[in-house]
Amino acid sequence: MGTNYYAVKNRPSVHRGLHIGKSSCGWKFLFQRQNDSWSDPEVHWNSFEEVRDWLYLHVVEKKDYVILSEYDELVSFNDFMSLVDLHQEDEDCKSNPENFWYCDDVNGYRFTDKDFL
Repeated sequence: MGTNYYAVKNRPSVHRGLHIGKSSCGWKFLFQRQNDSWSDPEVHWNSFEEVRDWLYLHVVEKKDYVILSEYDELVSFNDFMSLVDLHQEDEDCKSNPENFWYCDDVNGYRFTDKDFL
């Protein structure tokens, strides 16, 4: 069982949340690629650095987005980054040979453009 995380507008909006990815026990965090030039703001996530920088800009600096778990729990930027780091460094996650069987290895981080929940 895992938990999905979303970047959601920090005000009433009809804008759908952006699926950041999923945290599952025993696995590295799985990021959802975003390549949406039609959204406001434009979103392109194809690496961990792009996700981190976009979230920092919109969650910490501009405060126009928040990070929510699928259980509607508000997650701070720092707590979210700690969660990702924890999964990257966890020995069970690092040694799991199936980490990249169905997703891409982008500098050691898991990414997919497929829909998943």
